[in-house]
Amino acid sequence: MKFLIKLVIAALVIHAAYRIGTAYWDHYQFQDAVQQVAQFGESEPVPQIKLRVMELAADNNVPILDENLIVTRQQRRIKIEGHYTRDILLVPGYTRRWSFAIDVLVLTLN
Repeated sequence: MKFLIKLVIAALVIHAAYRIGTAYWDHYQFQDAVQQVAQFGESEPVPQIKLRVMELAADNNVPILDENLIVTRQQRRIKIEGHYTRDILLVPGYTRRWSFAIDVLVLTLN
């Protein structure tokens, strides 16, 4: 019986680690893609860059809202900032809200 309890606890810990790891993996994939959009979007207008970032969010399972994403261009700088929260099921019956932030600053050649 003692072994079974340890096994259940270990399974719950592994489950929670998998859920958290998956959420962070999606976040880092998204952040990397946003970095690339900023680097190669020097000739695009700000609304087009924002639209591309929102498309990337949908592709990477990132629940960011349009009003939580700010794209600015000042001279040779493109800055993309945003934040979102995600509910992560840690164990059956217990969900925790996790916050993530995007902060990308790129200096362009033009």
